[in-house]
Amino acid sequence: MKKSCLLFILTILIIGCSGSDDSPSENELIDPTDSNALSRVLIMPDGTRSNQGTPPSPSATNEAPLVLNQVSSINSSNGSTSPLAFSYSNVNGNLGGCYVQVDGAGNYFTVPYNSNSASSGNLQLPLGIPTNVDEGTFCVNFCVYDTNGFVSNIVYTCVNVLRLGTGALQISLSWNNNTDQDLYVTDPGGEIISFTNTRSSSGGILDRDDIDGYGPENIFWLEDAPDGTYNVKVNDFEDTNTPNIFYITINGSGQSRNFEGTTQGGSTADVVTFTKNGDNLTFIE
Repeated sequence: MKKSCLLFILTILIIGCSGSDDSPSENELIDPTDSNALSRVLIMPDGTRSNQGTPPSPSATNEAPLVLNQVSSINSSNGSTSPLAFSYSNVNGNLGGCYVQVDGAGNYFTVPYNSNSASSGNLQLPLGIPTNVDEGTFCVNFCVYDTNGFVSNIVYTCVNVLRLGTGALQISLSWNNNTDQDLYVTDPGGEIISFTNTRSSSGGILDRDDIDGYGPENIFWLEDAPDGTYNVKVNDFEDTNTPNIFYITINGSGQSRNFEGTTQGGSTADVVTFTKNGDNLTFIE
């Protein structure tokens, strides 16, 4: 036994825009309760706009969309992607996007939705947390708006940030439901790091194995990650009947990359292979 140490689904893809010129340096730990500092460095989906102030107020009409959060709190960590899950309904026409604000921050984000939507469905908002965010808790306020300009009610999800291992190389897994998904990383020597082998001879360490949902799971090399080829896989340990949307975040050598995929029915997803050569990471997609 492992031990711990129908609606239309819409996914807002994370590509990676974040921060501003006055963001803290990557070596300065950011307190998640410092709303403004955190809001400046969060990695938001591609196309996101940052705006000063607060989002538009909910529309006082029964034609406005409705939104519910699927979870009120979720664990995440430095260097990972936090999948915030919401459901919406009563959309007339098409979704225009969503408004997102770290509770207490002086700015908010407009995240556009550029595809056709159903009148109801699910939204996944992948929220990237940089490696220099410290442990603590913050909350995110969320609402959607349609192409008619109507704004939904506001819901929130609180994110409990764990301080997990990072360094020369960090690979993190998170997913969108309360199932058991597993992270596997093969190092350049061919050794596989996972919940069955939490430390490799090359220095790789799995410091968190999550068995009851959402993640994160985390494998890292504190220093001197070996040069060569790495492979990342995700396994549906729980053998689920429905798809599990997962996010892999890779940090190292001053780079950060995000990958998304699905597992189901005990499948193993071959996510990405990359090579490390000194301070350079090259991804083979």
